[in-house]
Amino acid sequence: MHLQRTNISLLLTVMSLFLVSCKSWGYEREDYEEDAGASFSFLMNYEDDIYAVCVGSGTWLRNTPIFGDYFVRYVANALEDAAYSGVGMTMRIMPHWTLAPFIGAGGSYNYRLSVFSAVQDEFSEQSSKGNSYWGGHVECGFRLWMDNKVRLFELLVRQTWSSNGRDHDYWLVGFATGTGF
Repeated sequence: MHLQRTNISLLLTVMSLFLVSCKSWGYEREDYEEDAGASFSFLMNYEDDIYAVCVGSGTWLRNTPIFGDYFVRYVANALEDAAYSGVGMTMRIMPHWTLAPFIGAGGSYNYRLSVFSAVQDEFSEQSSKGNSYWGGHVECGFRLWMDNKVRLFELLVRQTWSSNGRDHDYWLVGFATGTGF
């Protein structure tokens, strides 16, 4: 029975790869997506002493207000008494206007890099404080498109929910800049 399931799985995998590789079934990125460029953002929560630096790469779905951004980030989080490295994605609805409002949602995985040394002894097996976590977020803000090398400037507010529990949720405000279209 196990061998039969393995053969079926292998067959389905090969068939899937064949279909994707066929020109008629293949996904041509240029037909549906356009590069939006790189971005850099700084986010903070002054009440809980949380600071984040993000670098991202954006993509528009062609002829739509749908925007996606993959990002990597570093977060110093005093609420968790730890530092994190994260990777994630945000999807936004944002028109192609000079001053464009946006709303978006996304998620990330945040890997704990270090625990701040002053509180390292306080962690126990039962505590989720300082653990790596999955985060879901919603955000809104405004993006200003410019005709210079910077190309964009945006202000945003983000609420993040942590997989470690409600006590670990936080908000951030920030600004971003980048290369734009």
